Amino acid sequence: MNRLHKGLALLLVASIVCSGCQKQTQLNNENESTSTMEIDVETVTSSETDTVVETTEVDDTELGDNLLANGDFHSDMAKWATYIAKGGMADMVAPGGVGKVNIHKSGNVNYSVQAYYDGFELIQGVEYEFSFDMYSTIDRNIEARLQINGGDYHPYFDVNTNISTTNATYTYTFTMNEGTDPAPRLCFNLGTPDGMEDLGEHTIFIDNVSLKIKNDSGAVVTKVEDKSSDININQIGFLKNADKKAIIRNSQAGEEFCIKDNNGNIVFEGKLSDSIKSVAAGEEVYIADFSEYTDEGEYALCLDDGRTSYSFKIGDDVYDELLKQSFRFLYSQRCGVALSSEEVSGYAHEACHMQDAVVYGTNVTKHVTGGWHDAGDYGRYVVPGAVTVADLLMSYEDCKSLWDMASGDNMGIPESGNKIPDILDEAKYELDFMLQMQDEDSGGVYHKISGYDFPGFVLPDKETDTMVLSPVSATATADFAAVMAWGSKIYSKYDKALAKEYLDAAKKAWKYLETCPVGEGYRNPDDILTGEYPDMRDPDERYFAAVELYDCTGDKEYKDYIASILDNYVAHGYGWAQVSSYGNRAYLNLDSGKQDKKYVELLQNAIVENADIYLNNCNSDGYGVSLGDGYCWGSNMAVVNNGRMLLDAYRITKDEKYMKAAYSQIDYICGQNAMSYCYVTGFGTVYPMHVHHRPSMASGYSIPGMVVGGPDANMEDPFAKATLSGQPAAKCYADSDQSFSTNEVTIYWNSPFVYLLGSEIDEY
Repeated sequence: MNRLHKGLALLLVASIVCSGCQKQTQLNNENESTSTMEIDVETVTSSETDTVVETTEVDDTELGDNLLANGDFHSDMAKWATYIAKGGMADMVAPGGVGKVNIHKSGNVNYSVQAYYDGFELIQGVEYEFSFDMYSTIDRNIEARLQINGGDYHPYFDVNTNISTTNATYTYTFTMNEGTDPAPRLCFNLGTPDGMEDLGEHTIFIDNVSLKIKNDSGAVVTKVEDKSSDININQIGFLKNADKKAIIRNSQAGEEFCIKDNNGNIVFEGKLSDSIKSVAAGEEVYIADFSEYTDEGEYALCLDDGRTSYSFKIGDDVYDELLKQSFRFLYSQRCGVALSSEEVSGYAHEACHMQDAVVYGTNVTKHVTGGWHDAGDYGRYVVPGAVTVADLLMSYEDCKSLWDMASGDNMGIPESGNKIPDILDEAKYELDFMLQMQDEDSGGVYHKISGYDFPGFVLPDKETDTMVLSPVSATATADFAAVMAWGSKIYSKYDKALAKEYLDAAKKAWKYLETCPVGEGYRNPDDILTGEYPDMRDPDERYFAAVELYDCTGDKEYKDYIASILDNYVAHGYGWAQVSSYGNRAYLNLDSGKQDKKYVELLQNAIVENADIYLNNCNSDGYGVSLGDGYCWGSNMAVVNNGRMLLDAYRITKDEKYMKAAYSQIDYICGQNAMSYCYVTGFGTVYPMHVHHRPSMASGYSIPGMVVGGPDANMEDPFAKATLSGQPAAKCYADSDQSFSTNEVTIYWNSPFVYLLGSEIDEY
């Protein structure tokens, strides 16, 4: 690796972590033409920037190395892959060390078939030479690109080139005049060129792809501000009677600390704990505990060496706005309605996705509107939507005194003030959408509604692609049955006719489940590329549905299904893939006449035993987080849902150690973590600014209240792989819209946070 590239890569990793990838003979033998041409193309300059921070030069002897580790396919398909979209169909192999793209359908757009390479970087101010060999079994046009690997996928360099049945070498020069990108994508768009029809079956051969530094004398190394803190604390604050702690790194045991008010007066003094390891963060840390201090006000924690924390508040209302905005995120995700700039500052839009949807594999259309956009995309998925509804209904039932207050009907949604708690109004918006997702004949529920592919990075009303109802799935149908039955109990107080409609739909869905095998799951058809939510094991969804239907009806068929599950095992989980904890909780809340005492005891013991795992994780980690080493995609959801399972144990045992551990997970989300981030947009001192979320990316503005995914030790996107490799699990987070595996948002990450936050407010 060129020394400049290596040094900059290290700088970028540090910045992101602290703030928040015989040959010629074979090529010619694939075609009877054997001549080779060298094509020189004039220098091309990418879009301009005026930012210059620091220029670094390197020895000329280091220039000219290929920055692509497998541009000549000597390692088969390593680093190479294909992206297929919008009617394309192709496969790529590398026989004998040559990239061979077999195109069966070229699709509707030029990127319907794309061969791409990830795992390099482009440095601002550097001049590059980009070269490749290519030919085809037909004469055609292709597009070669070096582009941002996320956001709007705009090119740093792109060129349309006519290739023929004769092998040729294509060479281009360009200067990277945008800011440095540590994880761009090199790709060849091999779909249907603009203005043409599908090209039919043919094959394209690619080899000797290279990217070399031609001139780095103008290289710009941008130094990013270090946003980390040695004092990691809940940046929102603490309820007066809650535990209050900060986590200190880079310290010494026995060091003193104090709390100062905003006038600089010392109001509390204490000593740090002995050192505690945080293996996941790769640190030894110390705890500053000031739980006994309860006076309202704004404060900072100070160490005797002068280091000072971010400011925080103590008071009874410190979480009120956080709860409101975290809840209102769901409103901002509503589909099928216009949102004004007064309602959702930054990305107002007209009503979206109002067109009829096609039932996949048929010519049948169905009118389906409403519901929530799931995440950073605009798909509406029944499985995660149902789980989100379940979180809201659970929050209402467990925190009724909170939601029945006047403020609970004043959360800033259109239904506010209608004498129904806003949390029920918001859940109803999704439930009414889900009613439309049920097939009238079979009772089964379509898995999702979306386009065939993810849309561009536009506001939702600008996605005008055909909407498709994906096939019915058992998981969607069972989740639907569960929340419809649950909703029928709650909404009967307000609308008995609607409650009956919900229950009838739930019963019909159960009848469908009786006709389909257990474990059927869901997989996308080949031409649907949007989120899958596969979950190939569905007894937990059926169990959840059976408990809720049994609660509503008392019918023996549901009772028998519950017994068939609990006689074999008890499972746990709040989340789209494992929903058993919703069923467990519902069973323990049944009227005593409907319960079997042996199952009550079984569930209570299992819930406490499961919670002890998370309690041990909290006690064993210096940051008090429940994850252990389980930093996966959506780790922040796991943090919050683990907190809920700790609360389940507290409600059974009344032992406050579970409650305190549960609410410390809120502290983690709000800044008491190894990244020094409040993982909720717009709150705290340091929070995500560049979330992977189409409305945010299209408008350049992120509304407050969105919970991002958080550290993912598996680094499941190119940006994370390029910038976070080698980091401890708890620090595998990047505040970049390119990092969808760490910095995306979803409805079902916000909803459990709303539940846990509401529980702490209600408790204290």
